[in-house]
Amino acid sequence: MRYKFIAAVMTVLMLAPSFCYANIPEDKAKHIGVAAGLDLSMEALGVKETTRNCILGALFVGKEIYDHNKHPATHDHFGDLAADVGGVMLSRGTIWIIHRTF
Repeated sequence: MRYKFIAAVMTVLMLAPSFCYANIPEDKAKHIGVAAGLDLSMEALGVKETTRNCILGALFVGKEIYDHNKHPATHDHFGDLAADVGGVMLSRGTIWIIHRTF
């Protein structure tokens, strides 16, 4: 299991510089990175996929509700949720590659 976690971290670190050149706003890049990191860390801890989906969904929606209450007119909620989903999709792709490789 340790090798899978190391391979997942290495894959994310190899993808990280691409955010600098993809014209992704800093806020959205943070959402992508945090979502991918949370999903990969829960996978490394052995949390089942359905449980991860519930936890991540609650965290992402809760964060957007918090942001809406704090900054109602100036916040892009849909873009943040889309970036969160994109980060989870990146991590799931990484997990799929690792499971197929090892």
